[in-house]
Amino acid sequence: MGTRVRLTRSGGLAGLSMVASVDLDDLPAATARKVRAALAAMDFEPKPAPAPRKAGRRAAPFPFPDAFQYDLEINDGKKRSITVRDPVLAPEVQTLLDVLLPLAEPE
Repeated sequence: MGTRVRLTRSGGLAGLSMVASVDLDDLPAATARKVRAALAAMDFEPKPAPAPRKAGRRAAPFPFPDAFQYDLEINDGKKRSITVRDPVLAPEVQTLLDVLLPLAEPE
């Protein structure tokens, strides 16, 4: 078995979770290379927590009501995961979303 990538997209206006799970060996070679390059560029280290908000203001779970959350799990002999929320700024994450979201099905 090669590299297995699982994407779960949750949130959004309807709140429907979508899941794509693929083995990169099952993708076309050019697509698999693009995904491997994106994974190699990703930073899986946890980020420091954001600064606390001022008293009286509650932090929203998403930056805006219909935002999506993307949970990526990678298993290539070493398990790694990352959670990203809209807006997605990292080009390597956007590459993964471009490849995986069309393969996603309702959970």
